[in-house]
Amino acid sequence: MFSSDPLPNTAKSAEQSLQELVYAVSHDLGASARAIKGFADLLTRRYAESLDADGQNFLRLMSKGATDLQAQLDGLLAYSRIESRGQPLSLTNVAEVWQSVKAATASRIREAAASIEQDELPLVMADTKQLAQLLSELLENAIKFRGEKPLRVRLAAERIESAQTDPRTLWLFRLTDNGRGIAPQHLARVFQMFQRCHSDVPGVGAGLAVAQRIVQRHGGTIWAESTVSAGTSICFTLPVS
Repeated sequence: MFSSDPLPNTAKSAEQSLQELVYAVSHDLGASARAIKGFADLLTRRYAESLDADGQNFLRLMSKGATDLQAQLDGLLAYSRIESRGQPLSLTNVAEVWQSVKAATASRIREAAASIEQDELPLVMADTKQLAQLLSELLENAIKFRGEKPLRVRLAAERIESAQTDPRTLWLFRLTDNGRGIAPQHLARVFQMFQRCHSDVPGVGAGLAVAQRIVQRHGGTIWAESTVSAGTSICFTLPVS
């Protein structure tokens, strides 16, 4: 087993300081968000009938705002912990990890009437828990942004030689769906924290940012290829062990 390349001491210090700040902010603001939602829900239960339509709508917006804030803080905390909570990389069977992700997402898959397929998947050097988190984020994303057709998702992998500037041999993974797709102008920003391309779909836009950080920690890159109304391929590379 081996771990990712160690950071210089100054970088480690900055990373640790950032993680401590994010944790403190998430903890304190999270408590405030929960308090706001709790009182908003209490007001709704006790006094909603005495309020007019505008007043009831204000309470719904207050509760939703607090819920969204809590989800954003959770996403930020998950993003900040990729390095600090990461485990050493070890030889990992991607097919087994993918199977566990599908099992954990079984109810969502049934709800979407989705067909989940896979090609032959390799062994890679990975943090098994983070690889599962990565694949889970990508599968959930495909389910959330499905189109009107029955959803089809396929995970495939191929071994490639990287560019001259990077002499490594890589595994290129593609998680492809036939969902709503992403407009060209949004492709560059879908991996940025809290960026959302479809406002009608629930979520805060943290999943792909977390996925990108996991791939980067493993020494790979990630990007999206998409056609509106035809589907999306989320592509990422992992070095061959």
